[in-house]
Amino acid sequence: MSSLLGVTHFLRTVRAGSFAGAARELNISAVAVSKNVAALERELGIRLLNRSTRALSLTEEGRVFFERCDKPFQTIEQALTGAKQASDSPTGLLRVSCLSPIGRGMVIPLLQKFCALHPHVQIDLRLDDHVVDMVAEGVDVGIRVGNIDDPAIVARRVSDLPFVICGSPAYFAQHGVPKTINDLSRHNCLRLGNPSAKSAESTKASTAGMNWRLGAKREAVAPPVNGGLIASDFNALEQAALSGIGLFHAPLPLVMPHFRSGLLRPVLPEALSNVLSLYIHYRSRRNQPARMKIFVDYMLEQLREHPDLATKPETLCAPFWI
Repeated sequence: MSSLLGVTHFLRTVRAGSFAGAARELNISAVAVSKNVAALERELGIRLLNRSTRALSLTEEGRVFFERCDKPFQTIEQALTGAKQASDSPTGLLRVSCLSPIGRGMVIPLLQKFCALHPHVQIDLRLDDHVVDMVAEGVDVGIRVGNIDDPAIVARRVSDLPFVICGSPAYFAQHGVPKTINDLSRHNCLRLGNPSAKSAESTKASTAGMNWRLGAKREAVAPPVNGGLIASDFNALEQAALSGIGLFHAPLPLVMPHFRSGLLRPVLPEALSNVLSLYIHYRSRRNQPARMKIFVDYMLEQLREHPDLATKPETLCAPFWI
């Protein structure tokens, strides 16, 4: 360590032309610079600088040593400067995992402004409706449902994420409108499946766990819901509901635009659930790159103010119940 310090001070002295000039750049005393260079000379067993009361000059050994050390140290200094700039300004790649309905309906529209404000940040957006291992998959920021029981992950709450049962006018015209939760057992209920269920046995076990959970306590429907379509993401179920295939237990922000257009209608106000929460997750508060901090702060502010997240679900659905 003392050798590297001595080399740094020697190079600065030669570039500045004096111990005093190097000391100003390093914000230390000229005596300290002189002592560190002298210690380097003793360690090497050669004189690097000729000293007089008025000037310094390189010895032949000092000239050769300077030429060998200067370029590598400039490369290191540039790397240090670049790393410092990266920590201060938003640049580079940010890997973001997001619940698909929130990603498509809310996050992607918000990216236009973010990318315009921070053109040197690249977003790798991954839309997935299932549990993601942030560390194993190299994810920097997750916008997901629920907290994470991991001390290495910071979770900042965005808002409640309500769920509502809905269907298309064409479906209700053909199959009727459920009046109670018990009526759901007689309807085609679209369900979210598990893409990791490969074998017949695991698929059967996964299917058994697809029953809807409704109401303020998210209680399992009894008898369980059933239906002819299982899909691995919310957006496939959304398209199926729009096509009149069945009823959809949906994140409210995903289907609110369809309520307003009349393409879908909500049913069973007592089934409205509002106990899940949307969070932004990221790894550690310490030494965050600027791109992560700015993205997290931006998304928290924008999502918390989004009317389909900030307004009570009962108020949002009130004009549309059927």
